[in-house]
Amino acid sequence: MSEEMLRRVDRVVSSHDVSWLLDLQKNEQLDLNPVYQRKSVWTPRDRRFFMDTVFRNYPSPAIFLHKTINDDTGKATYHVVDGKQRITTILNFVDNKFSLAADFGDENFNGKRWRDFSNSPTIKRLLWNYRITVEELDDTSTTDINDVFSRLNKNASKLTPQELRHARFDGWFIQFVEREVQDSIWRQFKISTTAKERRMADVQNLSELATVVIRRDVSGFSQYDLDEIYAEHDDPTAPEMEFESDEIVEEFGRVREILALLEARSNLVSIQAQPFMHFYTLWALITRSVMVEADLDTFSTRYTKFMTAMREFVIDDDTEAPAHASALDPFEALVADYKAASVGATTEGPKRKARLVALEAAMFA
Repeated sequence: MSEEMLRRVDRVVSSHDVSWLLDLQKNEQLDLNPVYQRKSVWTPRDRRFFMDTVFRNYPSPAIFLHKTINDDTGKATYHVVDGKQRITTILNFVDNKFSLAADFGDENFNGKRWRDFSNSPTIKRLLWNYRITVEELDDTSTTDINDVFSRLNKNASKLTPQELRHARFDGWFIQFVEREVQDSIWRQFKISTTAKERRMADVQNLSELATVVIRRDVSGFSQYDLDEIYAEHDDPTAPEMEFESDEIVEEFGRVREILALLEARSNLVSIQAQPFMHFYTLWALITRSVMVEADLDTFSTRYTKFMTAMREFVIDDDTEAPAHASALDPFEALVADYKAASVGATTEGPKRKARLVALEAAMFA
């Protein structure tokens, strides 16, 4: 019996300049979002650093492309397996979507956008002629592509997404949440625990809460969404940024202090607003409301009544519908809506929104 041939991936290693990539994009031959492409985000600092690399002609890692050819037209399409952020950075810079670093170190480049080089063909050629190593994977199955991508990213997979964010980002946003999580109030709220601290789950929770403050609304949980928040709010001094970090920090502190006052009223937060999905909903409610200390006793009584009724309310685990849906009064109907949104995929956007809507109606009716 003959031995089965070892399965190998066909690779062609070549070198292309940036103008080749620009032509592929112009001719619609570049696929930046194939199904096997994992999502990742670069900060403005990352993008400016890479363009610094390009203009100084320093080497950069190879990009991996999966080449396919249309059987009818013969047109080739290059699907990006690895290197999407480098390619996208070049395309966005040429589209004038961001500028070089203000402290690039050369007055011909400091803070400049691509359009600023319209009368400088010599500088433009520095970009067009920058050469990138390209590894083409031809006639390769999707299984092989996934395996290639997995191997390229194997080292990163040992870390949790939040640990990766800790390693990648160093701007104001991550400094804020990592400093904030040290406050003892988060242990009192049960957001920070020894187990959560080991893999930075507590920092991830605070990042979600900060996202609520930024958007003034709830959103479905997504690691990629958090990556985007970190990237978009990493450097408040970047020309592309349109937010005030001081306002975000101040509002975050306002919500935290209101919850601390509620906690002082019979441990309301640590008992009633648990687990995290309930805390997240309460946090969003406070974020979207204007409350003063005089309102808190009434609010505390109402919230305790609502959450107690919610925990006692019975729904069908299969249909997520009230087991006794008929003859519900308005309060019970809101309790039922909240309870139905507290089972199943509770971190999805619609479930989070439904809980918030029900709680707002019950608290401020």
